[in-house]
Amino acid sequence: MHMRGRTLTLAIVLVGVTAPWTPAEVPAQTVTPTSAALIEAVTNDPGGAPKLAAQEVAAGAPASAAPIVGAVVGALPPGEPRQTLAPRVVSAAIAALPAPDRVPQAPACACAAIRAVPPSEQGRVVPAIVSAAVAIAPGARLQIVNCATEAVPTLAAAIAAAAGPAPIQADLASPAVSPLPGSTIGRDVLSSSPQAQGCASPPCP
Repeated sequence: MHMRGRTLTLAIVLVGVTAPWTPAEVPAQTVTPTSAALIEAVTNDPGGAPKLAAQEVAAGAPASAAPIVGAVVGALPPGEPRQTLAPRVVSAAIAALPAPDRVPQAPACACAAIRAVPPSEQGRVVPAIVSAAVAIAPGARLQIVNCATEAVPTLAAAIAAAAGPAPIQADLASPAVSPLPGSTIGRDVLSSSPQAQGCASPPCP
């Protein structure tokens, strides 16, 4: 009886020790078939990356645009190919979104691309990504700049320069002009009307 009790206690202890280390407790980093196929396609044809990204974004939900952009940019060859193609991938992906979703999704797309760029290439690639994203979705300029700056704080000045100046509000750029008190506009109109002209020699009409 005592032997059975000790055996049961030992079994419980062993289960308690080994349970946290079972494979089920460790989250596995899996690659979906869709993303795996996309990465393979980009690897085989880097020049077609912008088109591939646009097709995937157009076929999926708007919220899937950022992960798609990140996967495509991360699969690009390092160096000059990524520097040239990453901004085009971002532009193509944002443009492939429905018009109402471009501004809300543009910051996430830009920052997903930025995070996929290795640190050694960020100085050359990140400003180009920011510029491309702002050009397609100028309404998201501030959010793109903020997100990019949080991702790469050391490039804050380059990011701000790449985004360009803030757009001028239309109502401030061309204010409505109204006659001011004391202006000659009203007097000019009155003096040009026949009723306001004096009669040079009677009889007057």
